[in-house]
Amino acid sequence: MIIKPDKLKLFRKTKWRLASWYISGISLVLAIIGFGVYEAIIHAHRITVEKELKTVAGTLHDNFEIILDTPGKLSDDVKQFFPNLCLVDSSCPSLDNISNYRIGTIDNGQYYLQIFDLSHHLIAYSRNYPKGLSQKKQPDKKIIITDNQGIRYLQQSHLLHTNTGENWGYLQVSRSLKDFDNYLKMVVLILLLGLPLAIILIGISAWILTGIAMKPIAKSYHQIQQFTADAAHELRTPLAATLATIESTLMISSLTENELRNTLETLRKQTKRLSSLVSDLLILSRLDCPLNTISTTSIKKEKICLNDLISDLVKEVANFAISSEIILIPDIRVSYPLEIIGNTEQIYRLLFNLVVNGIQYTPTGGQVTIILKQHNNFALIQVQDTGIGIDNKELPYIFERFYRVDKARSRVRGGSGLGLSIAKALVLAHHGTIQVNSVVDKGSLFMVKLPIGRNFRS
Repeated sequence: MIIKPDKLKLFRKTKWRLASWYISGISLVLAIIGFGVYEAIIHAHRITVEKELKTVAGTLHDNFEIILDTPGKLSDDVKQFFPNLCLVDSSCPSLDNISNYRIGTIDNGQYYLQIFDLSHHLIAYSRNYPKGLSQKKQPDKKIIITDNQGIRYLQQSHLLHTNTGENWGYLQVSRSLKDFDNYLKMVVLILLLGLPLAIILIGISAWILTGIAMKPIAKSYHQIQQFTADAAHELRTPLAATLATIESTLMISSLTENELRNTLETLRKQTKRLSSLVSDLLILSRLDCPLNTISTTSIKKEKICLNDLISDLVKEVANFAISSEIILIPDIRVSYPLEIIGNTEQIYRLLFNLVVNGIQYTPTGGQVTIILKQHNNFALIQVQDTGIGIDNKELPYIFERFYRVDKARSRVRGGSGLGLSIAKALVLAHHGTIQVNSVVDKGSLFMVKLPIGRNFRS
């Protein structure tokens, strides 16, 4: 069973912390990007508006200077060319009188003009000039002012000359920034609504991604917990048996030689089992840490002839097979030396574990066959038995540490439940694969594929 990250307080806090940091970091980045976009939009629109106003003001300025002759006074030509101008000392002309004239840009609802004499006294203004906007000559050439309704205007002033080059007065052109401000308000609204929505989506994504990222950690944590608990249990059993044997022996005042020998033999078996278990744990520890100094410098890599290795293995486990009344058959299906690159001790341990596992789970009178053949660029080693088989529900777990298909049989034979775990770890260390097919009450077939003549990293 794999513990979900949310189920443990440690992982739940870590998940919240990681998700919070992720959300905070991305939110900060989005906020900076949003601010940058907003400033870029403001700058781009401001430049556009200023260029537009400069163009309009420059055009009006040039048109005025052609027809101005007397400083401070508007000629009839000006009134005819700009019929929409309202003079300060007279009323604005009727719209009927100017309907046939081309009004131009100053009556389009965005641009407004004022004409001042050299003393900064207002002489004329455009008909559409806002009532709440100041009619005074501004001291700056370019300025932003606000009317009594809060609408902003960009104003630009130009010195006017007569057609003879004399100073005549001032032309002050204003442009409404209402459309500009409305656009910025819309951008701000989009950012204010979009950023929180984006942060919410990021939060959901962060929570999901953090959970996915922590699953391997939770799995490893669970495996460590399970491994520690199982190792403690396995170590406790022989230690408890040893302690019980010693205590019972001490309670006897005098021991015969046979009793003493039996006691020592019992202690020897228990110590041997404990030593074997510790050795298996050490092997797994080294295989779990492939970058440590032991595995990188001390392990010898060489050419291994699998034909000879299997022959040596059969000789070693022959007595165990005979005592178990199991027929052990080597089946070498290649007529040439089949070699791989690896560590002889580790490959031998791999095959030893598979063969011993087959013998342990095969009833009396059964058969265990070791098959060696070549498949493409791989050496294929198969260990087939006629044992009790493995149920399909248990197949996914047989390579887990301390897992036993038949716990009673394993304990009687002295198995620790680490043999197949070590076998799989050794196969992976040699860049190979291991698979198993099994049928209950008919037997199992373990298949190991190892690359031929290929180096590996321990």
